[in-house]
Amino acid sequence: MRLRSIILAFPIAYLCFSNSCLSQVWFDIATGGSIGAGICSDFKLYDDTRIDISPRASSNAFLKIGLNITETESIVFDVGFSNRNFSLSQKNLPDSENISKNISLGYTGFRILPMYRHTKEGSYIEIGPEFGSIENQYYSDEANSSILENSFFTKRSLRGAIGFGGFILGNERITLVSGLRIFYDFADLRSDDAVNAQFPYQNYEEKRDAPFKAFDIQISLELNISLGFLVRSSCGRRKLLTQW
Repeated sequence: MRLRSIILAFPIAYLCFSNSCLSQVWFDIATGGSIGAGICSDFKLYDDTRIDISPRASSNAFLKIGLNITETESIVFDVGFSNRNFSLSQKNLPDSENISKNISLGYTGFRILPMYRHTKEGSYIEIGPEFGSIENQYYSDEANSSILENSFFTKRSLRGAIGFGGFILGNERITLVSGLRIFYDFADLRSDDAVNAQFPYQNYEEKRDAPFKAFDIQISLELNISLGFLVRSSCGRRKLLTQW
């Protein structure tokens, strides 16, 4: 009877050990930032020879909280500030004598970015939505359009984000992570005033409505610090490209 109990105990212990390996859960925090460029995503505008669109710098600064469910699956929450800038020029305006008029616009705001991250062999891929508020904005138009300086953008932004990257160096407690993130606006960034003015055709006699959305491509860097474990096992470790 005792021998049978001992024999049965081995598979039970194995299952418990395996489950502890799969259920390793820990928190980490990180500080980081990203920088890149943003450009209008309405490709019809690129076919219009009257309008030239130029990429401008965009950036994010954030704090990250990560809930690592397993060795490969995690949910991360980026909370921080974003800065976005755009630039375009208009040609062949009425009474302009073929002189281009430049338009500069942008904003800074608060953002929350929850993302699902899958990690394997020191690399990761992530995807999620970004919810943002537009706080400080500017709009400068050399052609003196009807859009006021602080009334171009709407109050909220909604973007989708996808990213990929890898662990550069570190250990189980501290890791340095670098990656690439691509953002895309789901909603028109223009306020009602800008929509009614039919930006970016507000200075032409023939007006046409064109939603103002953008792509942002950014290089990101974050420093992660593990806080603690809900369930800690010694059966596995995150694989790093370089280890201290």
